[in-house]
Amino acid sequence: MVRDYETPTVPPAWQTFARSWADRLGLANQEISLVCSPDRYGIAVILRLIQADGTERIATRRSSDADDAAERRRAFLDTLRAGDFRTVEIDVAGYFIGEGAVQCGICGEAPDHEEWQHALLRELLRVADPPADPDPSLSPEDADDAETEALNAMVASRLRSQ
Repeated sequence: MVRDYETPTVPPAWQTFARSWADRLGLANQEISLVCSPDRYGIAVILRLIQADGTERIATRRSSDADDAAERRRAFLDTLRAGDFRTVEIDVAGYFIGEGAVQCGICGEAPDHEEWQHALLRELLRVADPPADPDPSLSPEDADDAETEALNAMVASRLRSQ
């Protein structure tokens, strides 16, 4: 398959995988939208919840350098807890479309799968079954890492039992 790195798009298999897992995770009533930002570098995947009025709530790391990170994180979590969203949007950076097609090195004993499957399932779990808040004494970076580790363990468990 030839990939166009100038204008990448999310492959149809990713859409099918995300919709299937969303249904299994209790998100059948939410629209699942996978989009590609070809010119974005840095974080490979950004998760957004979109409310009925079109307001976007971005899943923001505690350790983010963004000036409004705390407000964005709180708004995302409030929207998630209230269930006040119609769309789960997973925005994949263009470079990850190709780079995500490598074997996942995180899931250990789970059946072989490509890294993109792990990344999509992790974000869907962040919405459907968010992990408990880490120890409040942790630094923001350590708390983010603990949350990611918990989600990665959940992904591995789900993929093993599929």
